[in-house]
Amino acid sequence: MGAIFLNIYFRESRLEISAERNVLFSGILSPIGLGGNGTANDRIDEQGMMPMTKSNIPAWAMRTATAEDYGIVQDSHSRGTMQVRWPDLSALRRWTKLHGWPTPWFGYETAFLAKMFESPITFTQAINESSVEIQIPQPEYTLSDARLQEFDSLYAQRSPSGQPLSWGILVENLRELRRAVEAGVVVQVEDGQRIQTWQEFYAWAHGRYHMLEDGYDRWIGDDN
Repeated sequence: MGAIFLNIYFRESRLEISAERNVLFSGILSPIGLGGNGTANDRIDEQGMMPMTKSNIPAWAMRTATAEDYGIVQDSHSRGTMQVRWPDLSALRRWTKLHGWPTPWFGYETAFLAKMFESPITFTQAINESSVEIQIPQPEYTLSDARLQEFDSLYAQRSPSGQPLSWGILVENLRELRRAVEAGVVVQVEDGQRIQTWQEFYAWAHGRYHMLEDGYDRWIGDDN
């Protein structure tokens, strides 16, 4: 019975069903797992955040959207960099029903976002009244001299035999910067350089920490 229902739902809403991971995919959301109550819960992290992206954008690179950000949020959503923090879904369902928004048992989050993006009016209503929180990338982030000095110190630390001690920590920090840049955050290095593309990021990182590329197996391009 359940399989028949899912097949019908597939045809009506054009959702793709992945038998491999038992996950539903929609055209406007990245993978969301369905729990027994039909809600997206196995993709929501401990902060209640549901990412719209495959790679994790660092928290410091994100900001909370406001009602004035309609166009910016639409762009972030289309680029896969938007994140949603859902409130209690039972309370949210009551809110959507009260305001005449769709409340399907399956694909509820998809339907909510589609209605939210319907117009600037519904977007403002959702942001101001529904308790749903939308996170989007910051336009710019300043990489301070103090933070750079921390990176340089991690790069320079060596054991008595000359082996690097902290390159793994440095690489993880550099990966965060790379992910932020890939999400559209402009990184302003306090010493003057402005990084707007991943190519500029690699040129900067390779220039400043040139031994990492050949001397560390898990370089900043490896997210595994």
